[in-house]
Amino acid sequence: MKKLLNAALTTVLVLGVSGQALANESKPISIKVNGAVVNLPDAKPFIDQSTNRTMVPVRFVSEKLGAKVEWDGSAQTVKIIKDGKQISLRIGEKRATVSGKQINFDAAAILHNNRTFVPLRFISEAYGAKVDWLAAERLVSINTGTSSGKIITGKDFPVNEKDPIFQAFHQSLTIKDGMLTGKVPDTNLYVNFSVYFKEGHTPVADVLGPGESFSFKVDDIKAMGITIIDRSKKQELASYAYRSLPDLTVDSIKGGK
Repeated sequence: MKKLLNAALTTVLVLGVSGQALANESKPISIKVNGAVVNLPDAKPFIDQSTNRTMVPVRFVSEKLGAKVEWDGSAQTVKIIKDGKQISLRIGEKRATVSGKQINFDAAAILHNNRTFVPLRFISEAYGAKVDWLAAERLVSINTGTSSGKIITGKDFPVNEKDPIFQAFHQSLTIKDGMLTGKVPDTNLYVNFSVYFKEGHTPVADVLGPGESFSFKVDDIKAMGITIIDRSKKQELASYAYRSLPDLTVDSIKGGK
């Protein structure tokens, strides 16, 4: 009887572990660069079953790291430029050229759903970044080690948008020593400024008047958005969303001039 109970218990434990593993494998893989989630609308990371390597979309990750990406369809080659460094890799090859020097990977760059994917190791080799694979969270964490002590402003992330009120707000945004500060332009309009905090915090939504300032800890913020309002006409003029902090890129725009 004791042997039967032990066998049954072992079976339950195995099934439990297997079930958890299957649940983890079905969870989408996400990417963070310097703590900020990378928005991947149509190119999700995946594990290549033939090589058992995590593959990531090179364009989205590279652009998040501040690089310019070019695709040469005739040569099936991706060219990446960052801080004067040029990186080139060809689809189907397990190597890339970085500033004239060749680096090798353990899996080839591939085309998947019309997007170029590279093995995760490429990011660390090409950019000198620290890359971690957090299996339990299905999370790729990429850190360049350059965010601390660096001052980031909205001026560093220009937006092709003609709304002067939004531009004044956007350019007032500054990240320094882990704190985000900003100021509402001194106009007769108002800005509905919403901050959505990470798990464990309560969402906050405030209407800030002309000339009012704010300050928040960047690591606490999941996303934020502003809406420009003409109270006299009871009209919403435009709204903007930031979801890629600590980068001050604008992820979505509605309205505006």
